[in-house]
Amino acid sequence: MTDRSWPRAVVAGSAAATLLLSGCSVLQIRTAERESGPIRVGVEQQAGEDPTGEPTEPTVPEGMETKLLNLGAECPVDLSFALGPDWFEGSGSPAFVVFTRGSSLTDSDAIIVSCSEAFNESPQAVVDGKRQYTFSEQGSTVTAERTGNIGSGYYWTFQGVLGKTEIFAINQEPTVMYGARIGYQTNGRLVDIGIEMRALQSDEAAAEDFKKMLPTLQIDGESIPTPTFK
Repeated sequence: MTDRSWPRAVVAGSAAATLLLSGCSVLQIRTAERESGPIRVGVEQQAGEDPTGEPTEPTVPEGMETKLLNLGAECPVDLSFALGPDWFEGSGSPAFVVFTRGSSLTDSDAIIVSCSEAFNESPQAVVDGKRQYTFSEQGSTVTAERTGNIGSGYYWTFQGVLGKTEIFAINQEPTVMYGARIGYQTNGRLVDIGIEMRALQSDEAAAEDFKKMLPTLQIDGESIPTPTFK
């Protein structure tokens, strides 16, 4: 005798499958496989968040342009940061560049970019050595700072005040300094890169410019993180 219930079961199963598949166009179906269990299927009304996009380039402040420096054969690194049209680039070498702005040599704002070969054991050791002797005189303070790894190197970015007796204080007066110190591996050698933005502490406009300029700093196209300025 033929079992007449069998065709009806097939039809019912096909209908259920059709309903499930047609619902896939409306519902998001996700699978997750665990090493110690079977595949699980979760059904949600909405998809999850989209993947985070690529990091954006630093925004160049209005009225400034990106200044690109190649630090030379002894220090084959590309460095860039935002710079206004009122800065004058003085003579120097590819591995030592000075920018000034002001009416006299004794009180001019200054930006010094330098690079030299280092003989420390690691990029972090380069930075740690410089941190030990910067802002070390009486009256000097570090207001904000940040450290970390960057590409093939290690960085220290900072905001601070140089006391009157600091060798880099302008005209032996309290001097604000924003900048970065980077230990970096390039072409099989370890180099010490410095960026120092200095102005008299009384020059509040210059300090505001530095707060805009330092976050645009890049080394070989990679942005250098900066602290939260005070």
